[in-house]
Amino acid sequence: MSRITTDPVSPGDDLNAASLNDRFTAYTQTDLNQFNHRDAAHDLPQFATGFMLTHAQTQGIGLNNWKHSSSVTVNGMTSLPAASSPVENGSGTVSEMSFGAGLTVATDELLRAYWDLSVFANPGSNWDSATSLGFYTLPDGSLGTQKTSTWGACWVLYLEWDITSAARAAYVPVSGQSDFSTVIGSKRGAALADTQATCVVPADLRYANAPSNLTLPNASIQSTQRWRGISGAWFYTPAGATTIYGLRVVIKGIMHPHSVGTANYLVHDTGYSNGASLSYNGGNLAVLKQRVK
Repeated sequence: MSRITTDPVSPGDDLNAASLNDRFTAYTQTDLNQFNHRDAAHDLPQFATGFMLTHAQTQGIGLNNWKHSSSVTVNGMTSLPAASSPVENGSGTVSEMSFGAGLTVATDELLRAYWDLSVFANPGSNWDSATSLGFYTLPDGSLGTQKTSTWGACWVLYLEWDITSAARAAYVPVSGQSDFSTVIGSKRGAALADTQATCVVPADLRYANAPSNLTLPNASIQSTQRWRGISGAWFYTPAGATTIYGLRVVIKGIMHPHSVGTANYLVHDTGYSNGASLSYNGGNLAVLKQRVK
């Protein structure tokens, strides 16, 4: 992405050739290439369906209950490999976006997807289980220890599509996205490079109570969980024409950061997952298809 690093022009500023040149040189771009400067550009005229924006579609997802008097709940996954839980309406009907006979994305087009959802994370009580990946202890300063954690545990929401047929019975992760089932040593998860259509929800938050000189004299304190809005985005530029029949948001968890050498992953934390859950209500899924050439 590009950015301007100087302050804007203010009333009374002198404008001359030198100062204008300074403003142009303040423009920085890591990759001065076709994609950043043309293919991925957002201009307001593109949002009027026509020459540039060739398809736009949106729909509600989840259970539309903004007072949270009822919600849909996904339990933590303790047995692997685990199937994803598609976002649904609380009655078992999956909130999928159908493209009917198919939406074809050509090589000179760009597909964008955006989604949001109202969620509530219930951490359960196993964050300090010996099998929880984030759990460890710190000295309490009195020859004892206090329980603590990395607090890196999270839920993941990501996109799946059906590019097989209008029956929409063969959903798989979208391009650039893993299903978090890859075997990584004794664990299962996904390399961060393969999470291009993922957004995360913190599974819990506790904080240290008066830490002192590399010790934790007191037990950590559980913060109060609240409903929160989360959002995600993904884009796709096909190497060859691709026809999409359906799109949906799915959930897995609980996950935890993991590394092997210099490679970073998100892996299932089955110890923490036992007793934890993620509840959700309504949100939206939107798709834009744009010409880029």
